[in-house]
Amino acid sequence: MTICLIGFMGSGKTTIGKELKEMLGKKWIDLDEYIEIQEGKKISDIFEQKGESYFRELEHIYLKQLINEGVEIISTGGGIITTPKNSEMLQKTCSIYLEYPFDVLYQRIEGDNNRPLATSYEALKTRFLNRLDLYEKAAQVKINCRDKSINEIAQEIITYLKK
Repeated sequence: MTICLIGFMGSGKTTIGKELKEMLGKKWIDLDEYIEIQEGKKISDIFEQKGESYFRELEHIYLKQLINEGVEIISTGGGIITTPKNSEMLQKTCSIYLEYPFDVLYQRIEGDNNRPLATSYEALKTRFLNRLDLYEKAAQVKINCRDKSINEIAQEIITYLKK
């Protein structure tokens, strides 16, 4: 079964995905990086040139493709849960929500120009609050990541997978 890591921008989906790949010896793909490679463009350029709804459709197409190909670990983008058909797909995987308080996430992403939706503190907080229920609904597992190391988070996920 495919493990899909979900969570807001800055929650460490890519970092934890890499760690799980090393610890479990499984195939891992970062969905955003995969989209950039397939489309030959940065995510920020796709947003700028074609808009968010176009990007969300690409996200759906490539998520479905990777799941169908049997990729074992997928680090998704922060907004993947905003598209209902993506949430439905995620619910059929082992989707793991990496949960952090907003202010921790904001410190991590503040000033990152590679995040097209990372704007002001207020706008990001609103986006975060609007997505909380969507993460909860799409996730099979919620990991409280506050004050935990990368290794501790990965170990918690592995413990869950063994159950």
